[in-house]
Amino acid sequence: MTDVELRSLVEITDQNVRQVMARAALLQDWAGRQLSTLRNTYPAWNIDRERGPAGEVSWTAELRRELTPALVAAGVMSTIRQPDAIALAATLAWQAALLHNGGRSRAGPI
Repeated sequence: MTDVELRSLVEITDQNVRQVMARAALLQDWAGRQLSTLRNTYPAWNIDRERGPAGEVSWTAELRRELTPALVAAGVMSTIRQPDAIALAATLAWQAALLHNGGRSRAGPI
């Protein structure tokens, strides 16, 4: 391989690496915005995004208050784990309704 060919290959590789890094940054920023939105929307929960040992991502929420027997009976959970932010948001919306009703409703989501 000549010096010119090598330089050309390095330039192409550099451009590809920069594109991949830029896309990764956008994805990270997207996840960060989702996390921020969930935390601001559901302040009664400690919300986080975790990566497991195999690289799988899960979104978790832990209720900041202790559960009463009535809340447990109504289906309020102290910890929620979902595979993505959308699923966590849907689950938290339902949990927020249960919390708001004080555990008086046992009907599930439609």
